[in-house]
Amino acid sequence: MSKCNRGWLILGLAAAGLVMPGRVHADASSFEVRLEVKPPDRSNPKTRDDAPQIEATVIGAPNFPAEKFTLREDTKQAVELRPISKRDYTQGTEKLAIALVMNGWELWIGNDDVLPDGDPSRFPGVLKSLEAALDKVSFKDAGPPGSLGMVITYADSATARIPMGPLDRITGSALGTQKDYFGTQGVELVKGVDLALSELHKVQVSRKVLVVICDGIDKNMDAAKGQMAALKARAAGEGIESFAIIYKGAMSPDGNVISAMIAQTQTVNTAENVATAIHDILSRLGNRQYLTFPGFDPKLGVGLAWDGRPHNLILKVDKDESDPVELSLAPTWHLPTPGFPWLVVSLIALGALVLVAIGVKVFSPGPQLAPPPLVDPVVAQPPGPPQSQGPSVPNGTVRIDLTADGSPIVAWLVALDGAQAYQTFKLRSKATRIGTAAPADIVITDGFMSTEHCQITASPDGFILVDGGSTNGSYVNHHKIKGKQDLIDNDMITLGKTNFKFKSINT
Repeated sequence: MSKCNRGWLILGLAAAGLVMPGRVHADASSFEVRLEVKPPDRSNPKTRDDAPQIEATVIGAPNFPAEKFTLREDTKQAVELRPISKRDYTQGTEKLAIALVMNGWELWIGNDDVLPDGDPSRFPGVLKSLEAALDKVSFKDAGPPGSLGMVITYADSATARIPMGPLDRITGSALGTQKDYFGTQGVELVKGVDLALSELHKVQVSRKVLVVICDGIDKNMDAAKGQMAALKARAAGEGIESFAIIYKGAMSPDGNVISAMIAQTQTVNTAENVATAIHDILSRLGNRQYLTFPGFDPKLGVGLAWDGRPHNLILKVDKDESDPVELSLAPTWHLPTPGFPWLVVSLIALGALVLVAIGVKVFSPGPQLAPPPLVDPVVAQPPGPPQSQGPSVPNGTVRIDLTADGSPIVAWLVALDGAQAYQTFKLRSKATRIGTAAPADIVITDGFMSTEHCQITASPDGFILVDGGSTNGSYVNHHKIKGKQDLIDNDMITLGKTNFKFKSINT
């Protein structure tokens, strides 16, 4: 084994060794607030006239209940609005993509499961303890549903050990075994970070995160510094949040090139502390809360001035206030002015009509009695056929076949008064319906008649008036009939307030 490999063997043994875990101290900082306007859904008739709402993303604040948050304008005597909803990070929509980059050199991973006992190059490495530690980290709960993750290892080249996919695929066992890393050598850290940024560039998510687990060393430290600076600019341009965990043992070589790219570094000295550091990073990523504030509170009758201009707003969390955040209160919105109460007026008018209809029904007289007798006008008798042409019915009528528009004429009704006075109506050979509207065959304009008032039927024996269940009844010679009544020539028929003379052809 070369001096270099022996040196890395010592480093690997020391990295898995017995040094007390290191601690990372993070400086406390005030919380960050991001605000955006959420316009109402114009396609929803229930909300299209509502005031816009404000969505607040709060980063780094304590996870208090919703009632501990308020939003107000940075002016004196400004009204305070309380949120109508609050969601934690995993309930939000900012999907996450994490690229975990890890040293994959055999001397760092270990090979004691591959080489036989007694082999001088045999050593345990960190893979087993690292896998056990990573299994304690719940990657699947690190982001909202649909979040992604991958693991890249590097030695002399970079390899996607766990391809980009659902976050729950990142587990300790998914890193593989020592055999998967056997024979690898080199510390091409720059290549591992470069591949991770390329993979993150391909995904379409709200947040992208790079986490590097390394000893801080690259094969060519001088060249790596400039390359890391370029990678830093590249990550910043794509909004990638970057973190680094530097794994150092007692015998680790000096040097740290990863800090040229990532300022947020943590130094640990056991595999267990790697898992702790990853858990801390995931906790920091999830340190977000989402609140929805009404642009106008209808219960209190107060809200913001939606005038389309920039306003400084302040979010208060319990007793702490954020710095003012400028937000344009657009689209413009004003409290709707009550219009003329057409609906109320319409309901009142409808109620009045109903009352009038009820009054007419209650106080109007019942069905009218038969009208007083009328003097029959003189009507010329049509010339009858000679007695020898057929038998006759005493005081009745006989049917003859005088064809008019396809049907034989059997008799007539002559209106003696009313809107159709002195009009003659022909009766059909079988049945003629009489009423105020279709389907009546004879339509009479009389408000006291029914739609289907009666009908006159014809048979070889004569003519019969049949009442159709009319409201005011049917009368023959001023007597109300009961269901039906035979007719003879010159009978007076009263329907409603209209009198008719019945005429038939005499024998």
